[in-house]
Amino acid sequence: MKKLFASVGLAALGVSTLHAQYSPGPTPAELAKPWSVAVTLRGFYDDNPLTINSGNSAPGALSRNSGFGEEISPSATFNHTVNDTALSLSYVFDWQNYETTDSHSDSSHLFNASVKQSFSERYSMQASDSFIIAQEPTVLDQSGPVASPLYTRGDNIHNDGTISFTAGLTAKLDLQLSYVNNLYAYQQLGAQVSTPNDVPSRSALLDRMEQLATVNLNWKIMNDLTGVLGYSYGHEGYTSPEAIIYTGTVPTVFSRVRDSDSHFFFVGADERFTQQLNGSIRVGGEYLDYYNANADDLSPYVDANLTWTYMADSSAQAGVKHEHSATDVVGALPTAGANPVLDSETTAAYLSLNQKITGAFTGGLLGQFQHSVFNGGSVNGQSEDFFVVGLNFDYKFNPYFSAETGYNWYKLVSDVSGRDYTRNMVYIGVRATY
Repeated sequence: MKKLFASVGLAALGVSTLHAQYSPGPTPAELAKPWSVAVTLRGFYDDNPLTINSGNSAPGALSRNSGFGEEISPSATFNHTVNDTALSLSYVFDWQNYETTDSHSDSSHLFNASVKQSFSERYSMQASDSFIIAQEPTVLDQSGPVASPLYTRGDNIHNDGTISFTAGLTAKLDLQLSYVNNLYAYQQLGAQVSTPNDVPSRSALLDRMEQLATVNLNWKIMNDLTGVLGYSYGHEGYTSPEAIIYTGTVPTVFSRVRDSDSHFFFVGADERFTQQLNGSIRVGGEYLDYYNANADDLSPYVDANLTWTYMADSSAQAGVKHEHSATDVVGALPTAGANPVLDSETTAAYLSLNQKITGAFTGGLLGQFQHSVFNGGSVNGQSEDFFVVGLNFDYKFNPYFSAETGYNWYKLVSDVSGRDYTRNMVYIGVRATY
């Protein structure tokens, strides 16, 4: 389920965890002002920028694409509050130049907008939108499990829109309605694939619209404990007219075979244990109907997180989420008339630590683990694991100027041949903010 609760799950990971070392979002100090601008300059070394399978390199050798590079990332934020309306806007542009044997450059855009309106003490509404153009998988997928852990060239688009409405029915009972729309559009089409009869395009595999409508009842059991009962209806529709499997013995298979309707039933709780420690959990079931494939599935659903501010300017956040999610793996048809891979059942866990070492020196440890089991096709029941770890150190010379250095590690271990890779990245740079 994509971003069922704005305060729960992998949405907390986002740019701040996986891309902070390259293009950090606005800091709390920047958000406290009506507007701010910043620019980051970095030099980096990346030993596998195109996430090439390790089998393509000689044992012990670096990837043929390894090399140094430069990066520039300007950003801007705007915040405005008037009466009971709060508006927030931000934009981050990131440009990276790779000095590799097939020298190339990447650029990404991240635009966020949100508005919150309080009509009265009992009624409020919130709307937000995130528009992303990127090549890196952990930048393109920020609101849930990563559908494809592989780098994809091109202006690949993800738009994530959310609107929610909360009504206080009684002093202790709230009704919350929400709608989430995720649209994905990849630039690579079938005509750009060198062997289309063997390798479907990224557009065929991943172009889709995901919709989710949710109704929650929130009951305030005690001052610091709220119980939750909810239901969600989701629809995932693949939008590419291209085929995902070509064959001469059975009819060609198109992406729409992966379309599905889903139903979520869940219970949960939000608990404020202390002033420094709070947590949230949702547990239930997920039923999916793949109506074009004449198949269905029933699986557990879990979304939980814990946040601990253990000292001033230092905090830890951890969480886990289990749900069905899209995948770029399609597999072959095991028999005539069988289904390809329809999706994957995914468990994703994350951890984020931010530690103030001295007054001006801070460190961060960030990580994600994702385990996916493929549903359908010739690889039914096979799995892959995706690991991401980031370590960052930042030193502030003054409120306007800082220096940073860090290391990122990515690893994919897959039962599907040809997908495994390891990637190491180190960087050093400076950031100016006004």
